[in-house]
Amino acid sequence: MKVNVLSEYLFSLDDESLPIAVLFFSNRIFPRGSKFVMNIGFSTIIQVLSEIATLDSNQVQKVYLQHGDMGALSEYAVSKKNMLSLFQQQRLTLSSVYGRLKEIADTIGSGSSKNKKNILKGILIDSSPLEAKYLIKIINGELRIGLIEGLVEIAISKVFGQDVKQVRDAMLVLGDISKVVLLAKRNLLHTALTKPLTPMSYMLADVMFTAEEITNYYKRPLICEFKYDGIRAQMHKIGQQVRLFSRRLSDVTNAFPELVNAAADVRLPSRPSKALSDTDFILDGEVVAFQNGRPLHFQELQKRLHKKNLTEQTIAEIPLVYVIFDIMYFNGENLIRKSIKERKEILSNIPFKEPIITSIYKLVSSEEEIIAMFEKSRYIGHEGLVLKDPQSHYHPGKRGRYWIKLKKELDTIDAVIVAAEYGHGKRAGMLSDYTFAVRENDDMNSELRTIGKAYSGLTDNEILQITKRLKSIIIKDEGIRIIVKPEIVLEVAFDSIQKSSRHDSGFALRFPRIKNIREDKNVYEIDSLQKVEQIYEKQIHIISKITRDDNTAV
Repeated sequence: MKVNVLSEYLFSLDDESLPIAVLFFSNRIFPRGSKFVMNIGFSTIIQVLSEIATLDSNQVQKVYLQHGDMGALSEYAVSKKNMLSLFQQQRLTLSSVYGRLKEIADTIGSGSSKNKKNILKGILIDSSPLEAKYLIKIINGELRIGLIEGLVEIAISKVFGQDVKQVRDAMLVLGDISKVVLLAKRNLLHTALTKPLTPMSYMLADVMFTAEEITNYYKRPLICEFKYDGIRAQMHKIGQQVRLFSRRLSDVTNAFPELVNAAADVRLPSRPSKALSDTDFILDGEVVAFQNGRPLHFQELQKRLHKKNLTEQTIAEIPLVYVIFDIMYFNGENLIRKSIKERKEILSNIPFKEPIITSIYKLVSSEEEIIAMFEKSRYIGHEGLVLKDPQSHYHPGKRGRYWIKLKKELDTIDAVIVAAEYGHGKRAGMLSDYTFAVRENDDMNSELRTIGKAYSGLTDNEILQITKRLKSIIIKDEGIRIIVKPEIVLEVAFDSIQKSSRHDSGFALRFPRIKNIREDKNVYEIDSLQKVEQIYEKQIHIISKITRDDNTAV
């Protein structure tokens, strides 16, 4: 039914509105890889709605908590608006709204916050309450009308008489549904080809938890390589043009000038003169902070990425490498239908030079070989392993058992909830985001120090039960956030610990998730900051850093 309604609507649109509509229905404003980013925060939207309807903050919070949805709040606020446009109220169209959203995204520099706010206010003044509801849902990426990108793809195939597999293949290659819909309309889906400077969806890995599970499932040799602790990136080169794209397909080229320069120099000898010729490619790999033959912790890479002005000194202090583990395009040839064994052979014949390197890998057949490789990976300072079926093709955007991740949680800590925030959408009205703390020291009466926030790991029923308990121990109600009496103890898993000024413990857990609600423990039995520090010190990247410092001192 949804597909039929959507198909009829898409058929009614012209070539200007059609690409905008499919983006909105796919819960996007701009295509993946677009330079445009909205950067409109919760507080800005609240301010605009309050000004339009002259609502005070208590009214705003009350309506938001009632619905747990910014769209519902916007519908209510615009229904109460008492501001009129200086000009005649404009009828909203897809193209006019899209143009103003691009104007918001393109507003940068001094005074940009005020300008963004004024543009948004103008759109909402011209909106009906229902239009405002869905406009804000689109801006927040929370459309929630029962459509997913897959259903939009089916609607495109139906309305333009195209094979849905062709639509999806084009989508995986181009990563931009606004381009795919126009190709489908013009019967040109076959022209959607992998080409440099157009980011494509990444192939994804499934997860297994033991070497035994992996060997029992595959029963054949696998390509085994380290799982690097960095930032996944595609490197595209055509001629002397080089671009890097993040996992979200955003252009991140400017953050890595030394990688760009190294890629631009990659050339192959041409025949018969042996002169060097440009080499075109699309690579899949990981940007890793790397020094003295060892990876630095992800926190070091973050330090560099957070620098507003990238200087030669920063580049020298936090050097990077780009570790290549796959290639999807090479000198005019699309390689994604070749096996990874063949793709690795092609990679081995390209003369890359540091800071661009190819990943180390080996064929493994036994549980013992996988365990040995895993221990080596962790000792060096990597996250674990990725194991790959040697005959597998590159499947853009697909997660399957062609690639398998194997990594272990670093440890768990027992911590107590000290604050909680309300969720939204299906978790509206439930406290589902928890701030937790450990003790300052082993004295059971010592101060509590926050160390992280987590919202994943619990079932909906567990969240409902914990919400009831938290509401019964409120110390302070701050609207969308409450401070609670420290009673509920959680066992929290994480990947690593890093130093951080965000929490008063001085540390933060990386990728925390709730493993258990420890009904058997009370606040006096939670872990102390001393345990946190011990885990931090034991991390291999800290040990290797101390070793390097000692060697330097000698």
